[in-house]
Amino acid sequence: MASMKNSKSRGAATIEMALVLPLLMMLTFGVIEYGWIFLKLQQVTGAARHAARIGVTADATNGDISNAVTSLMSEAGLGASGYQVTISPGNTAGLAAGQPLNVTVAVPYENVELIGIPLIPVPPSLRASVTMAKEGS
Repeated sequence: MASMKNSKSRGAATIEMALVLPLLMMLTFGVIEYGWIFLKLQQVTGAARHAARIGVTADATNGDISNAVTSLMSEAGLGASGYQVTISPGNTAGLAAGQPLNVTVAVPYENVELIGIPLIPVPPSLRASVTMAKEGS
């Protein structure tokens, strides 16, 4: 009788594990994926911030801004991610001192996803926008 009870107990534990393990795995991989999202978003934000900082200097051009973004995105391993840079207004060199410059960097998330589990909701893109005032006298 004792061996029958032990066998039922092991069978119940196996069924419980079969029900709980997929949930635990999904939770684990979800935490890993969201950690990856925050890391990549931080890198995209850093590139936008650095590019804006370069762009507000007195003699900066749009090429300087694009080069700054390209450099940091390559260092972060995002050089081939299909990122897009938007600079507003379009002519940085023509900005007067005190006018705002906005740099936006966007990366399609499907190009940088880590695991790609379809049940985990992820953003369509990682986007960072930084606005600074043009320097000068």
